[in-house]
Amino acid sequence: MDSAELCRVLDRRLGEFLSPERAAHSRRVAELSATLCAREGIDASRGRAAGLAHDMCKEMSRKSQRELASFFLGTAPFDSASGALMADKVVHGPAAAALLARDFSVSDRGILDAVALHTLGKPGMGDLAAVIYCADKLEPGRARLDDGYRDRCLELPLDEMLLAVVAGVIGWMRGQGKAVAPETMILYSTLVREADKL
Repeated sequence: MDSAELCRVLDRRLGEFLSPERAAHSRRVAELSATLCAREGIDASRGRAAGLAHDMCKEMSRKSQRELASFFLGTAPFDSASGALMADKVVHGPAAAALLARDFSVSDRGILDAVALHTLGKPGMGDLAAVIYCADKLEPGRARLDDGYRDRCLELPLDEMLLAVVAGVIGWMRGQGKAVAPETMILYSTLVREADKL
């Protein structure tokens, strides 16, 4: 099925996987992703589909998430990052990518990668993955975000937005006294180095 049909199917079935609150979050991420994709010259329906699917496995048991994720993580480009992506708080991304591939016959690697990487990101990830990462963190239902910060981020070109959002994630995590994943720090350092070259 094409990405527009996939959106219709996912939207119809989201309630099978998620609570109303989590489904509403996914729909907001999908809409923001579609808007950002259109701006970046990416098919908006691909962004909408990835946004709808990104948290599809978040409310499954950890055991189910891990079983699904292990199916997906043995494939390139995830074989070297599989340990990080199996961590409790992030395994739902690769699990959702596996579910898309297995149960919805999705073979679009850009969509699968965007869903799998939406929590940690990865240096060199594609534009669609960067859009989903940012939309998940900036969607308007995230009450902890200041509207001014959100608006400033959304006005930036995608590479600058990604850097600002990753920096914001790091700042928020540290402000909460939480550990920042090493993968997030690697992504941040890589983005800073790339920005410095410009």
